[in-house]
Order: sequence, then C-alpha cells, then structure tokens
Amino acid sequence: MKISKILAGMSAAAIVASMAMIPASAAGTKLNASEDLAKIGRQTQDDLFAVFFNGDESEGAVNKGAIPDLGAVYGASFTIKVDNNDWNTIGGGGSINFNSKSGGWNAKDWAGGSWVEDDKPKDTLCYTTEEEGTYVLEYLGDAPVFATSDGDADNYAAVGINNWAADLKGIDVVGMKVLGADGNVLFEAGSNKDKKEVQKKPVAEESSSKTDSTASGTESKKDDSKKDDKSSAAATSSTAAGTTSSKAGTTTTTATSSAAASDNTAATGATAGLALAGVALAGAAIVISKRK
Repeated sequence: MKISKILAGMSAAAIVASMAMIPASAAGTKLNASEDLAKIGRQTQDDLFAVFFNGDESEGAVNKGAIPDLGAVYGASFTIKVDNNDWNTIGGGGSINFNSKSGGWNAKDWAGGSWVEDDKPKDTLCYTTEEEGTYVLEYLGDAPVFATSDGDADNYAAVGINNWAADLKGIDVVGMKVLGADGNVLFEAGSNKDKKEVQKKPVAEESSSKTDSTASGTESKKDDSKKDDKSSAAATSSTAAGTTSSKAGTTTTTATSSAAASDNTAATGATAGLALAGVALAGAAIVISKRK
C-alpha cells in the first residue's frame, strides 16, 4: 500500500513538471497603426494590420476604386517607428503581406536591427531614414502580386504588415505606399518617409567594428564578436518566430514557419518531461528496493 502511494506521488510530480516545460507561443509586439491609417485599414489581431482594396465592406473599411487596376500592383512599403535601442539590440522581423482571392496569403519577410543578416537577405528591404527610429520596409517584385480578377466584386485584395518580434516595446505604423512595376506610387496614406539607404547591419555592430579596427591586435576579438552577434540574432529570430498569424472573415488563414518552431519547442518540452518522469520512477524503484 505504501509502495503504491510512493509510485503515484512520484509519477504525479513528474507529470506536473513535464507540463510546466511546454511553453505557450507568444504573439508579436502590438502594431500601433496611426489614426489616419486606422480609419482606412483593419487590425484583425494585434500583430497584423492590413488595408483592403477590395472585399466585404460589412467586415470593415474597404478602399474600393483607390487602385483602378489591381493587376498593376508589384509591391508596397510601410513606414514604422520603433525604440531605436530595442531595434539595435533586440531586433525585429515580420512580413509584408499581399492577401487575395487569386493568390491566397503571399508573405514577403522583413528583418530589422539586430535581426539583419548580410548572408541571408530578405525580399523585403529595411531602409533607414533621416529620422532616428523611423524605418521604411519595402517590397518590390518583378511580377504583379494580384490578378486582375481580384478587382471583381466578389473577390478581396489586401496589403498588410505582420510583426513577429515579441520583445520590442512597440511598433508604430505611420505610413504606407502601394507600388507599381517601376516603384511608382499607386496609393499612399499616412506619412511615408523617403528611403535613404539600405540598413545592412545594426548600428551597434557597426560601432563595435569601428572600435576594434582602431586598436592593434584585436582582429580576432572583432571576428569573435561578429560570430556571437550572428548566433544571438539567430537565436532571437528562432524564438520570436513562434507566432502563427491568421486573418478572419474573407481572408485566408495564415501560418508562418513559426508554427513549426512552436511544435519543436513543445516536442522538446515533452521529451524533457518524459525524461524527468523516468528519473522520478527510477528514484521510486530505489526506494522500493531499499524497503525490501
């Protein structure tokens, strides 16, 4: 009787411990759309903001007729404001999205701050501007992102921005542009800053590189720091990608690679939990053996 109670108690403790090791995936930091953008767009969830150019008006704002030919859309840009210290230490990432009847969910990944990796360029570029903490995220492809049929009355077409970074203080979306084949502006709202130059690496990394280059015999330290920065950025990217985004109503369900990341995390936690349970049961067996 006593032995069975010991086994039951140890097993219960192991199960509780294993459950505690499986974390829930966190959503990205909230996107705060400026007042003028909020009036013409939809925010179906905190980390996703979109402007519709066709669709069901009963579900929110639709800017019908704002772009006469949706087949002429080749890209878009969004201007965002962030805490620059967070941007260059924590980093951020997400996607510019083109959601339509013809193409479904079409996401173009972006990365900024410490998430930028020179050897892994994104389709969506991050540009610096004259104003500190203000950046332009821009995608411009070589093919239309919508079909001309998306202009039909029963179809929908939207341009949006998604954020995966969970640790930033906030991201303010203050402007957007919808772009034609040569980058010409088909639609503009809010206050898009003119792009200045591509931000190839975070400010913090540039500063450390300059400091190391002025000192003699520190080349190896610079190389090590860069490796550390890359590892840190990759780890941050892997963690922050744990978000699955979805759009309600007429829009399609969205799923980023973060879903796989969440599954892997859960699987790892479960494995660790089972291992802990094994240790607990082994301990119980020792107790039994001693009692004999």
